[in-house]
Amino acid sequence: MSLKGKLPNQIFSLALTTLDEIMGKNGTNSLLNYSKLEKFIGNYPPYNLDPEQESEDFSRLLTGIIDVLGEKGARPVLFRGGMRGFNIMREKYPSLWNLEGIEPTEQTPERLFDEFLNIQKIIVGASTQIFGDIYKLYECDEGLALENHDCYWCKGLKTNEHICFGSVGFNLGIAKWILGEYAMAEETHCCAVGDDMCRLIMYRPKA
Repeated sequence: MSLKGKLPNQIFSLALTTLDEIMGKNGTNSLLNYSKLEKFIGNYPPYNLDPEQESEDFSRLLTGIIDVLGEKGARPVLFRGGMRGFNIMREKYPSLWNLEGIEPTEQTPERLFDEFLNIQKIIVGASTQIFGDIYKLYECDEGLALENHDCYWCKGLKTNEHICFGSVGFNLGIAKWILGEYAMAEETHCCAVGDDMCRLIMYRPKA
């Protein structure tokens, strides 16, 4: 399925809601004004999967965050936003991502990682139905790798270092939900620095 430059309302709804929590309503409004996205002030999209938002607007929002805060300052905001975004999604809208009724159980770290892999497969499967076949999820020596070949977190951006901290935070949110203290994740490749894909590694817990 190709969105042809569109993103689901849910992406913007989560982004703006988490920005409110991090920056405050006035901070979000200032950022929207700076990014020439005044149309969203007091008018957040509904939380659904209808593809009604322009991907260029999301890129403009991320560019605004980087312009205002700098790359270094933007990273923790994007990271925290991604992690909080997952928690909001899981707590309030689990059925949209096929997570309804799923709860982690107490197991050994190895068994927990297997459960984490299964949860990631469910989420990637739901994401593929929305965004198309742009993801590749597979086990690797370090643990679990997730490749994205059309990443909306950095589409159109050019940065000096990896910048998809929203994606890292989102996926680390999943990992912490399942693995707890054992969760670790990082971005190893990023289209914004010239790589041909964005690649995250979620590390297998050490025995």
